[in-house]
Amino acid sequence: MDQKKNRKSWLDAGLQTLASDGPEGLRIMAIAERLGVTKGSFYWHFKNLEEYQSALLQEWEQGHTQDAIACVESTGGDAAAKLRKWFIGAVAADITLARAIRSWSLSNQHTGVIQARVDQKRIDYLIKLLRGAGWDKDQAATLGRWAYWAWVGYSTLDGPRVTDKQVDLILSVLQPR
Repeated sequence: MDQKKNRKSWLDAGLQTLASDGPEGLRIMAIAERLGVTKGSFYWHFKNLEEYQSALLQEWEQGHTQDAIACVESTGGDAAAKLRKWFIGAVAADITLARAIRSWSLSNQHTGVIQARVDQKRIDYLIKLLRGAGWDKDQAATLGRWAYWAWVGYSTLDGPRVTDKQVDLILSVLQPR
């Protein structure tokens, strides 16, 4: 076994730990044990826990926002097709990590700043898609914010998964008449 692991292994393990145990679970020794390496491996990649936590948040932002947007954009199609892809991805995603980070953002200022930036990037993307679907600037802004806020609410509550039929209904409401 690789005694150091790599930075990505540490980040993946940290995100999994954050999702399952919350920020309290982000303890160097516990994650090292999970990875089957020594604590020294951690310091090969990160200066301290604070740097590690920042790297985790950057990894989350990149993978769950920037890469998600790039994935939707790479599929091509018109704004309506991209909206469908975005919503299907959002409701199918494992939301345990999103819950953990949003909860952490309430008590940690740095996390709160990153959460706010991620929220704004996602809202801006929705607004862009809604504008492309035919809504004017103000309407798209209102609908984009409300659609995102609805997803945040959905992601924080335990309830049934949204079905394809329900996604169709949501998207029909977001189409200009």
